[in-house]
Amino acid sequence: MKFISTLHVSLSSCLFLLTGCAAFTIQTNNYNSVRTAARESINGANANSKTSLNAVIPVGPFCPFRSSAAIQVEPRMEKLSTETQKDFATEMTRLQLDMTIGKMPDPTRLRTVASGIKAAVDDWENLLARLNLSNDFQTREYAKLTQAHLKKHGQSSEEIAVMMRWQAQCMLAMADNKPPPYPPADVDIMKLMNESKANEGAGAGGQPPSLAAMTAAEKITSTPFNGDEAAFESETVREEYEALCRDHSSLIDFGASYATFDPMGKLAYLDEVEKIEERWEIFFARFSLLGQLNQDFVRQCDAFLMSMGLTEDDFRDLLKRTHAIMREDAQRERGLVA
Repeated sequence: MKFISTLHVSLSSCLFLLTGCAAFTIQTNNYNSVRTAARESINGANANSKTSLNAVIPVGPFCPFRSSAAIQVEPRMEKLSTETQKDFATEMTRLQLDMTIGKMPDPTRLRTVASGIKAAVDDWENLLARLNLSNDFQTREYAKLTQAHLKKHGQSSEEIAVMMRWQAQCMLAMADNKPPPYPPADVDIMKLMNESKANEGAGAGGQPPSLAAMTAAEKITSTPFNGDEAAFESETVREEYEALCRDHSSLIDFGASYATFDPMGKLAYLDEVEKIEERWEIFFARFSLLGQLNQDFVRQCDAFLMSMGLTEDDFRDLLKRTHAIMREDAQRERGLVA
């Protein structure tokens, strides 16, 4: 049995720019580029438990099977999670430190960061527009993940874009020793500041992730299985796992024209997606109970999710809310949702 041991989990960088405006704080949830790929065996099961695995199953943004549309858009996603983001985080930290000690930040640095903010917002908005307009399910799912995550923190992509551009204008005004411009009329500054304070005291799952944490996060480089686990000796295990991979890959291919489905077709497709997710849950739960999940994979998944301010259950909940939004969209097409 050939075991393909490449783990290239794609938590594709649907760059959630989450902001706290008190000190130009930019908190960015960068669904970094890391793609899961597993290729071979495991046993299907009848159990339907939600055992905590401390490992991410290969669904949603972690799906190893990529649609053509997702592959085409990945370079634009990766542009938002390159090494320049680390430089940007460093510059932001220096600016905040200067302001904390009452020192006037360097004007050149202010202009550089302001320019970076505006460019990032433009790229982010263009990317989200492309994701939302795609016919493909997988790319639309990325956009809805962003929407669901921001909604949990009481924000929207439109609010973030307006707020970030205002912050860039404030930086430019400071660099020119001018008074800052008035805040945008359609953004509740006090609401954002209060949410920022509340998030500071929140634990994993409640606190928006920071750009610094994301760039310092250890990437997932191991695989869930080494291929030499005892369970793989069973032909039934191999066949069941290969069937799961085959069914999942076919479903992703079929979703390439998701936007053209009628509302009932979209709802039926989402039902099939959830069935695949349940099969992966059972798949991983069995190996977890047997103690045969690769512990390096478990550790890396846990650390990676923590860097995004998420727990395993939070990730499940995020994906569930994402699909709920997609269901609402389909129901809206039917005229059943306002």
